[in-house]
Amino acid sequence: MRSHIRAVYTITKILIIGAMSLAFSSTPVRAQTSLSGTYKCVSVEIAGKTRQCKAPSIEMNSDGSYQILSEHGTYEILRGHWLVLSAAKNHGKARLDGSKGIIFEFVSGGKKSKITYRRKYQRPPAWASV
Repeated sequence: MRSHIRAVYTITKILIIGAMSLAFSSTPVRAQTSLSGTYKCVSVEIAGKTRQCKAPSIEMNSDGSYQILSEHGTYEILRGHWLVLSAAKNHGKARLDGSKGIIFEFVSGGKKSKITYRRKYQRPPAWASV
């Protein structure tokens, strides 16, 4: 009888741990409506020095697609705060700063670099000035 109770306890423990693992897993989210919009480059930092930003804007769509100039692809959001662009081998993974900022950090030419994008303010479609 005791071995039966021990087996039920062990199975219950495994099921609870499995359910928690599924709930907190890093399964990607394909699209996020709050992320959609046009993001403009606001700063570039190379080796600790800020420079004028000349990077093109990023258009993020609510269907999970994006566009940078002629580059098209899809994006995924991992763990709620990492952005991965599918077709962008050069961009790597970016950190999300809420729903208004995208920060790419990378090493280029041996120098630590960071490019920060902020979402442009866009008026709601029904907004009218009086």
